Amino acid sequence: MVFIIGIITSLAVYSMTPNGPARESKREAQELMAKLDYAQQKAIISHQPYGLVVSEFGYQFYVYQGSNNGQKQWLPAKGKAFGKVRLRSRLQLLQPKTNSKVENTPLIVLMPNKQPSVYDLLFTLNNYQWHLRSLPPLSITLSAGSYE
Repeated sequence: MVFIIGIITSLAVYSMTPNGPARESKREAQELMAKLDYAQQKAIISHQPYGLVVSEFGYQFYVYQGSNNGQKQWLPAKGKAFGKVRLRSRLQLLQPKTNSKVENTPLIVLMPNKQPSVYDLLFTLNNYQWHLRSLPPLSITLSAGSYE
């Protein structure tokens, strides 16, 4: 009986382990990494570029489409995976660098021809940092940043 109570207690303590800032920022980075891969696959299948607009505390995916008057434009991508995301982490786009402040214009573009984008995103939460990088020809990497 004591053995069973010990097992149940250890499981309860394990399930109540707090989700620390390092783990939380890593989870957010991994989630975006998976969504970027999914968006690349959607771009290939649909023959339409997908893009990512990054803000300090979130991001949103866009798709490049034609409009009724024949002009092309970036529109919010449809689907549960592409909705606007608000993060606990602070998100910085380190590369590509730009001075452009055109709203809703993606700086990270995923092309249908599989041409890889170069980008470096930094997730920061309580001095814990994670870099999500795409530096072709290497694959996308997620690595811990420097701790201050």
